[in-house]
Amino acid sequence: MAEQRRSRGALGGGVGVLVAVAVGLAVVRGSGPDSESDAGAEAGTATPTATATAPSLAAVAPGSAGGESGTGSDGTGARPTPGAPYCGSSRYVEEITLQRWAGGDFRISVWPTEEARHADDRDGASAEIWRAVQGCVGEVDPVVAESMQDQLRCHESLALIPGRGGEEYATGGSFDVESWRPTPGRRRWISTRCGNTLGTDPTSAPLATERPDGIPPQHRASGEHA
Repeated sequence: MAEQRRSRGALGGGVGVLVAVAVGLAVVRGSGPDSESDAGAEAGTATPTATATAPSLAAVAPGSAGGESGTGSDGTGARPTPGAPYCGSSRYVEEITLQRWAGGDFRISVWPTEEARHADDRDGASAEIWRAVQGCVGEVDPVVAESMQDQLRCHESLALIPGRGGEEYATGGSFDVESWRPTPGRRRWISTRCGNTLGTDPTSAPLATERPDGIPPQHRASGEHA
């Protein structure tokens, strides 16, 4: 049964089957009691219920997002002012972009650094990346933020899994998290490809791909990957 759309808020989002052995090793690296394998777990896990109300992301226009700025260069040599949005490079992030859809859906794409892909502390790296996301786009509705952070942790955990069809990584060049996806949960990362099989994708093209700090994007968003 198709899942309800998750996002109709202020803003607007795989690869093929991963090699089972390689993916299994990546998930084993996850910490905490939820790091069991998918086997038998989904049968006992209730499908998350999509929210009926529209989740919101702080209204974002170039230069309007709040949050602390990151540390690094934005590619122009300019430094962000305190409290201004910053979507440029930092320890684990090369760039962050935002895509919007007419119905209010949105996708945040994070281009990770090599240090992010090879991080020993995956959960710690994911948390730092999420702080960079907040510094770029501002605050996200808590329910949507929970799903996006879980998607992000999945991408970070699978960051070194090889891709197919000529792609270096299964995640693609970016970690893409979408507002309309229910929270997959660690035990469903593999079977849902980081949540990419959950929710109903927009049928139209995004209205815009931008950096909320007003700087032209340096990367082109490619959409969903595992």
